[in-house]
Amino acid sequence: MPFDPSSPAMFCQTLSRRSLLRGTAALGGLALAASLGAPLSAAAADDAVASFTQLSEFLTGYTLDPVLGARFLAALKKRDADLDASLAALSQLIKQSGVANMDGFLALTGTDPALTKTATKIVSAWYLGVVGEPEDAELITYAESLMYRPTKGLLTVPSYGPGPNAWGPKPGSKI
Repeated sequence: MPFDPSSPAMFCQTLSRRSLLRGTAALGGLALAASLGAPLSAAAADDAVASFTQLSEFLTGYTLDPVLGARFLAALKKRDADLDASLAALSQLIKQSGVANMDGFLALTGTDPALTKTATKIVSAWYLGVVGEPEDAELITYAESLMYRPTKGLLTVPSYGPGPNAWGPKPGSKI
C-alpha cells in the first residue's frame, strides 16, 4: 500500500488513543493556563485604572468615570514610559503629606517639579479631554471634559465652532 497521509486508514494508524489523550490533556492545560492568566492581568489592569481614577479624583476634585480613566491612563502611558513610577510617587507624596485636596498639594513646599508636572498633565487631560501636544494630540472625550462641568445644565456643550481663526492667532504666533 503506497503512503497517502490523507487516507483515513493512514490517519488511524498514526493516531493512537494515547496520543489523542495526550493532545487533549495538553490543550486542556493550555486553556486552563490561559484562563488563569487572563483574570490576573485583567485584575492588575483594573487596579491600575482604579488607582489612576482615584488619584485623578483627588487632583480634580470631581467624581470621575473609570472607563474614561482607563482611556486617559492608556494615552498618558503612550507618551510617558515612566508614568507608572511617577503616579506611584505622586500618590505616595499625597498620602504621606496628608493634604486634603489639590490646593493643599500645590501649597506643599519642596515638591519634586516632576511630580507637579505629572499632576498637571493629569488635570489638563481631564479638563481638556485631550492628551498630548497638538502634533500628536489624542482626543479622549469632548462632551465629558471637565471644562464643561461648571456650566452643566445651564449651557449646552458647543457642537461646532464659530469658524476658522475665530478666536484669533495663538499668543506669540505670527499672523
